[in-house]
Amino acid sequence: MSQTVAETRRIGDKTLCTEWDIGVNHWAGSVLFMSDQHFDSADCDRKMLKRHLDEALKRAAPVYMLGDWWDAMGGRNDRRGSKSSLRPEYKRSDYLNALVEDTVEFLSPYAHLIAGWCRGNHETSIISHAEFDLLGATVQQLNAQTGSDIQIMPYAGWIIFRPYRTCKGKRGDNRRVIDSICVAYSHGTGGGGPVTKGVIGTNRRATYLPDADIVISGHIHESWMVELQRERCTGNGRIYQDTQWHLQLPSYKDEYKGDSWWVQTGKSPRPKGGWWVDLSVQRGKQHGKEVIVQPRRAA
Repeated sequence: MSQTVAETRRIGDKTLCTEWDIGVNHWAGSVLFMSDQHFDSADCDRKMLKRHLDEALKRAAPVYMLGDWWDAMGGRNDRRGSKSSLRPEYKRSDYLNALVEDTVEFLSPYAHLIAGWCRGNHETSIISHAEFDLLGATVQQLNAQTGSDIQIMPYAGWIIFRPYRTCKGKRGDNRRVIDSICVAYSHGTGGGGPVTKGVIGTNRRATYLPDADIVISGHIHESWMVELQRERCTGNGRIYQDTQWHLQLPSYKDEYKGDSWWVQTGKSPRPKGGWWVDLSVQRGKQHGKEVIVQPRRAA
């Protein structure tokens, strides 16, 4: 099996489509989802982050980043942070520009892989309080300097995965879509809960996102996967089952140390990393050619 280069395009205000020309009968590809990197924090595990992006580079895998790349809490008027806790490179009068410059330098080798990047609550907070669009400025520079085409996504929306085959015809080439996988994403909401860890939200989301094959979000710095098996009925009365996958993205930030605010408020240690979504085209028993989904942790 081989991974071909993916192409991503915007097909709606809140919808992106990532497509692969598979070209062969057997194909496998991967997509890396990550969020809550908090890249500018001294507590960000940059070694893990780089390792996962290097693996995506090796696999030519598209990367989707679902918000809160930055803490962005070190500004002069931000009561949440302090200059003493900043990394040395950010102790500048033009603090927000420093965040953009450091991110552009770090992500430039991977920019062509980043298919979509959405704002989290930390990015929207900077827009509200500092009137500066960190994500917009960063994506503009990355696209200009590297030739990438990173798409900025809203806080919540949809991603369509669509492998296809190019077929030769008398009137020219045409695309035959093998199958489509619909992903409903959100940066995330709420606090997760010390007992349920946010898992209770899966059944709520399943009711208002019935068309999603995968539901994925971040924000609460937890990690889990839930499979919801569903009975489906086609318009001609054929009954079959499918799976709706619910994925919770963890963070790349470890705040459980010393006398931190995290420790003082009784919060538990949290997992780090992201999630891979592995896709493969197989001959299904009921649907002919279909895309098989298999999530796995990037830890």
